[in-house]
Amino acid sequence: MKVPMSWIGDYVDLTGITPHAFAAGMTMSGSMVEGIENPGDEIENVVAAKILSVEPHPDADKLKVCQVDNGEAVVQIVTGADNVAPGQIVPLAKDGSNLPGGVKIKKGKLRGLESCGMMCSHEELGLSADEVPNAVDGILILDPDIAPGTDIRDVFRMHEHIVDFDITSNRPDCFSVLGLAREAAATFDRPFVHKAPVVAGTSG
Repeated sequence: MKVPMSWIGDYVDLTGITPHAFAAGMTMSGSMVEGIENPGDEIENVVAAKILSVEPHPDADKLKVCQVDNGEAVVQIVTGADNVAPGQIVPLAKDGSNLPGGVKIKKGKLRGLESCGMMCSHEELGLSADEVPNAVDGILILDPDIAPGTDIRDVFRMHEHIVDFDITSNRPDCFSVLGLAREAAATFDRPFVHKAPVVAGTSG
């Protein structure tokens, strides 16, 4: 059972408790932690960017030349993706960026034209199709309201520490976020603050 620490933090103040200390304390209290991961640890210098124009590559039928606003400057990106269009907001791995799996992105030339980075699919960001809305093959298309230059880790809350619990059958009370939050409150001797559920789109 994987739970972001922030979800538990909605009910218990975890200020001052490091992920390692949290894992150790919860394991000692009977809620076994198998590991903690942070999906954004391997990602650096990847931002949301706006495609301003898309033109065919003059020397390659399957390549496109895009002018892209990365929030600081307009740069040229050469891509083989066929789902890009002007106005789209996409993830852009800038020159000197890092991606999951130790992949490093630097500017270079594709068929003679400079490409100052790489537009990314969800797989290249280490995300599954279940983690992104309307996932498609090709470049990941983001919400049009996201400002160019926004760190992609902020877009997908990838700064989060995700705790992987191995809850045994004798602890059914911990098979929910509320249950784990109550356990954390007891483990670290902090108040548990229950919040009434808020359902969007309902009226009294």
